[in-house]
Amino acid sequence: MTWRRASAKRWLTAAALATSVASIAGCGSPAADLFGVMRSGMIPGADLTLVPSGDGSVLCNKRRRELPDPLLITAENLADELATPATKGERLPSGPHPVYTYVVSTPAGTFSYSDDSPHQGSLLHQLAAWVRTVSKTVCA
Repeated sequence: MTWRRASAKRWLTAAALATSVASIAGCGSPAADLFGVMRSGMIPGADLTLVPSGDGSVLCNKRRRELPDPLLITAENLADELATPATKGERLPSGPHPVYTYVVSTPAGTFSYSDDSPHQGSLLHQLAAWVRTVSKTVCA
């Protein structure tokens, strides 16, 4: 698959994820989804979709799992901070050798970055660390 086709596929999937997060957040459900993260890459196990919910669960590639309290609290804190780049629709370009690319959807909007994007702040490093921890300890 060419880079352009892979990128287009990621953005279409991200748009569907954003629509899902936004519609669930507005339905008056007991616990809304906090945000959605699509991680992709060319290494084995890179492709992952996580959607944490305020009820203490997370969807790991559409499979519901329970989040330990510390990871739920971190997700809630991240959700508050992710609204800023999402509202701006930031698309940070990849550096020369990305391993992972992230597309993040919140009720406020969608943004993307890679693990080697220049000028990513501590928020995006924290999000990547949270995704890694959840993928290794909750989704595994």
